[in-house]
Amino acid sequence: MLESHPRLKKFLHYLLIHPYTARPRWWARTFVIPLVIKRGKGSIIRRKARLDIIPSKKITVGVKSIIEDYAIINNGMGDVIIGDYTHVTSRVKLVGPVTLGNYVTLGSNVQVTGLTHNYLDVTCPIAKQGVTPNRTIIEDDVWIGGNSCINQGITIGTHCIVAAGSVVTKSVPPYSVVGGNPARILKLYDFEKQEWIKTSKK
Repeated sequence: MLESHPRLKKFLHYLLIHPYTARPRWWARTFVIPLVIKRGKGSIIRRKARLDIIPSKKITVGVKSIIEDYAIINNGMGDVIIGDYTHVTSRVKLVGPVTLGNYVTLGSNVQVTGLTHNYLDVTCPIAKQGVTPNRTIIEDDVWIGGNSCINQGITIGTHCIVAAGSVVTKSVPPYSVVGGNPARILKLYDFEKQEWIKTSKK
C-alpha cells in the first residue's frame, strides 16, 4: 500500500527514523520494534543489543536463538532472518538482507552484510550514492570466528568453519574450512574417506 503513496511513506519513515542518525526514534524502539520482531520460543534478545529495525522489513529470531549485548541488527535495506539455536555474540553486526540458518555461531566483532555502497559516480559523494542490496546467506551449522567479515551476495554452505579474522568475498561450498584475507579454502571434508583433507596452496 505504501509503495503507491510515496509521500505518505516518506512521512511515516520520518516519524519512525531519525533523519541524521538513521536510527529508530526512542518511542519506536520502545513501543514499535518489540511488536515487529517475530520471535521463536525461548529466544533471547539482550537488553543492550542495538536494533535498528523498521516495520516494513522482516526480522525473525528463531527458537532458542540468542542476540547478545552490543550486537547490531539492521533491516533497513532488507529482511534479517535468524534460524533456530543460533548465537549472535557481542558486537556482531548484521545488515540485511541477511539469512542465518540453524545452529550458526558468530564470534565477537563479526560483520555480515547484505549490501554494498555505490561509488561509480565520481561527481557525487559516495555517501550520497546509496547502496545496492544483495542477500547474504549463511546455511545451517556454520561457525564464524571472531573479527571476520562476510561480504554481500555470497552463500556460506552447511557445516563450514571460517577462521578468525577472515574476509570472505566469495561463496563457500558446504563442509569447508576457510581462512585468510581474502579467504580461501583450507580444508574440505571427504565423505568417502570420512576425514578433512587439506587443500593445496594456490
